[in-house]
This record gives sequence, structure tokens and C-alpha cells, in this order.
Amino acid sequence: MREMKNLKQLGEFGLIEHLSSKFNTYSKRVKKGIGDDCAVFSTLSNTSQLISTDALIESIHFDLKTISPKQLGFKAMSVNISDIAAMGGTPYLAVISLGLPKTTSIKFIDKLYSGLKKSCDLYNIQLVGGDTIASPKHLFINICILGEAVKNRVFYRKGARPGDQIFVTGNLGDSAMGLKLLRSKNKSFASKKHSDTLVKKHLEPTPRIKEARLLAKSNVKVTSMIDISDGLEQDLAHLCTTEKIGATLYEKNLPFSEALRNACLEKEYNPTDWILQGGEDYELLFTITPRDVKKLNRLFTKTDIPISHIGEITNIPKKIQLKKKTGKTIFLKMTKGFDHFKPNKRS
Repeated sequence: MREMKNLKQLGEFGLIEHLSSKFNTYSKRVKKGIGDDCAVFSTLSNTSQLISTDALIESIHFDLKTISPKQLGFKAMSVNISDIAAMGGTPYLAVISLGLPKTTSIKFIDKLYSGLKKSCDLYNIQLVGGDTIASPKHLFINICILGEAVKNRVFYRKGARPGDQIFVTGNLGDSAMGLKLLRSKNKSFASKKHSDTLVKKHLEPTPRIKEARLLAKSNVKVTSMIDISDGLEQDLAHLCTTEKIGATLYEKNLPFSEALRNACLEKEYNPTDWILQGGEDYELLFTITPRDVKKLNRLFTKTDIPISHIGEITNIPKKIQLKKKTGKTIFLKMTKGFDHFKPNKRS
């Protein structure tokens, strides 16, 4: 049989059949997967169901000159998984809608799906269906993901109170610097080792499912949580949306990697700017009650992911202040971060 090279030859239904063969093994919870009008699955008792969706559009969210199709598939699924982690949940099902230019090769689609499958296998997620349509120009990917959490351990953005302590997992700023390296003509401003680390953080993010699960199973009182997709400044502002609270950050406690430090030294950048304003880190930003700080630190000694105590919630309404290493305190602009409907200066 002649191998099909593109969508014009294979057609919509041929493509569905082609892709279905890659995801034809399901858990016992899935009663019907790909191939019907709907997927059918069972839920667990004593859980709250979580659902999230995220769209990625070529030229807005990604550039095929700087990301491989396999990396794109992996990242598309991983950023959705991160939303489930931000609620303290565990993902288990996903559906995907694709808008494909008619010139898209079957080889490209196969690589895209190998990345999706890699992420699904890593986090034990079943891809059970979706939709595929023609796109006039750009590639479009939309994933809807389902997860579940113990009913009394769902974490929300709203809930922090003055005095609560602010923590973050991992390091910040790496992804934004990785994107700059990918777009830069001069990639030699960071060593190859550090450059590879930064670029990988951007192209292959790690959703903090394990850490979210650890928090959910503990008796630490998490008062609010979000994953950092738009930058620390903007995402912390999302936790301070009530009229009664703001936040103080301590510059000396902001976490950054050796790779980011190296790149910033070479270009004479301030790492703090990248930590505050960079996006797509997909680390967990959360607040806890003061009495649980020691308990939290003991809890995370069991993991290989560091957590950093970066600040506290204040009673200064809707203001985020940064206590600099010099002792000076400045107020941050709470408008920075990526906004689809406003001009952005990310580079």
C-alpha cells in the first residue's frame, strides 16, 4: 500500500483512523475512547472533577522554527497538565482539537502525536478523542483535560489572608531566557551546558503534579495556589485580587538557576527582572498559614524539587512590594506579564 504523505491524500477520516491506532489502549475507567460521538468514562467517588482547556496558535504561542513537532506535542499537553496541578489535582483524561493546514505532512502529525503520547504516558493520561479540522494558514492546537482531586483538598487562587506565607517550587526565569536564546542570532552568550538547560525548560516544561499531590495529601493548610505561566508578578497579582490583600516579596529569596545566573552575567542582565517578568515556568506559586511553614519544609525534604519561601501576604490592598537586597523597598507594577489583548514586549 502506498504511504500517504499529506492530508490531501489521507483525508479527514483516514487521519482519524491513522491517529486512533496510536491511542487504542485505555484504562478500565474508559468505557469508550476514540471513534464515537463522545468518549465515555467513569469517575471516582469522593472526588471533585476538574476540567481545563488551553489553546495554542502558531505565530502567537509557538514558532515552528524554534520548536520541533515532538516538543510541541509534549509542551501542549504539559501546560494543560500544569493547570490541573495548580488545583491540587491529578489528570487522567484528555481530548484534543487540531486545526491543520492542508499542506501538513503525515510525518509532522506523527511526530506531534509522539510528543503528546510521551507526556500522556509520563503522567498516566488517556487521550480519548477530539476533533480535526482544516485551518487556512496556521496550526491550531486545543486540548481539554480532565482531572480529579479529593473533595476537601481543591486549591483555589482566592483564599489567601494577611500573614500567609508565599512559596514557590523550583527556579524561575529559565523558560523566558530559553525563549530568548532560541530567538537570538547570537546563542553564544551562555555556555552550551547552560544554554541547553534553559532551552529545555522552555520547550519541555515539567508540570508539578508530584508536588501538587504531595501538598494535597498533607495536612498543610494551602490557602491559595496557581501555576506560573504569565510571570511571577502577574500570577502573584492573581492571588491578590480581593480588596483587602497585597504581597511583599524578598529579592534575596527569589530562586534562580546557575544557568540563568550565567546567562545574565554574560549579558549584564538582572536575574530579578527575569524571575519577576518571565513566563512559562509552570512552577507552583502558593500560600500557606504561618504555623505550617516548618511542616511544609519537612514535607519537601522528601522530594528532589526545592521550594523557596519568597514572601508574605500583606494588608496593603492590591499592592506588591519588593524588598531589595539593598534594603530599599519598591512597589512593582502589577500589569506586566503576557496579555493576549494588549501590546506585549516579550522578546
